[in-house]
Amino acid sequence: MMMSRAEAIRPFYVMEIMARAQRRPAGAPEVVSMVVGEPDFPTPAPIVRAAHEALDENRIRYTHALGLDALRQAIAQDYQDRDQIHVPVHRVGVTAGASAGILLSLAAVLSAGDELLVTDPGYPCNRQFALAVGAIPKPLVTNAEHNYQPRLEAIQKAWGPKTRAVLLASPANPTGAIVDLESIQAIAQWVRSKGGWLIMDEIYLRLSLQGPLRSALSVSNDIISVNSFSKTYSMTGWRLGWVVIPEALVGVMERLAQNLFISPPFLSQQAAIAAFSSETRRIADGYR
Repeated sequence: MMMSRAEAIRPFYVMEIMARAQRRPAGAPEVVSMVVGEPDFPTPAPIVRAAHEALDENRIRYTHALGLDALRQAIAQDYQDRDQIHVPVHRVGVTAGASAGILLSLAAVLSAGDELLVTDPGYPCNRQFALAVGAIPKPLVTNAEHNYQPRLEAIQKAWGPKTRAVLLASPANPTGAIVDLESIQAIAQWVRSKGGWLIMDEIYLRLSLQGPLRSALSVSNDIISVNSFSKTYSMTGWRLGWVVIPEALVGVMERLAQNLFISPPFLSQQAAIAAFSSETRRIADGYR
């Protein structure tokens, strides 16, 4: 008997362990959680104030499937300010966390039976995202000898006739490996030459202690860049992220977002506009 697609999805054990810890009896000793990637710091006060203002005005509604115009504009402006990258606002799609951004991205570029190259070690949910859209996750093994950085040669070797995309993270989870922009550019060019897509997970981009890192978007307009408010702005529970979408995929991603999510949560979006204020930037830099 064949296993169904849903039955093939493995648990995200991080969440199972966290749930188990939360069931500890009242009065149990305090423990230090080393389970889930969640900042200990509170969400910066300007973001919380913006949420209160939105609640007071009682204007909680559906938004455009790819997010509030004001938030999309703020994200695009942040790329201009930090990285000197011009990102057209219509190519910014706000999502219900980076997880939704990755899922939408894979649904946009993969068909049933296609292969997705995912780094090993890597974020375990990436494999399940591929399975959820009927694709096949294929490990791209990294090692200490190369500082756990995925190399073009390894991608070329792993690429097969059914491979359609490669998903990389920089800085990576769980290794912290950073892929330099020159390597990203070479990988992006080669992947596009094969008719495939490079998806970059950049959710830890603004947390590097090795000096400011520039987004991979600075070397290629053809990549899909996924990001999140969760880590940089201590907004894990607000469930908000974004994707910078290549021009050719904007319509596809919008249609998928309309059907799968309707829109990202309004309250989180309205609050997140304040993430790009100078006051919040100072707080987030202090957190880093």
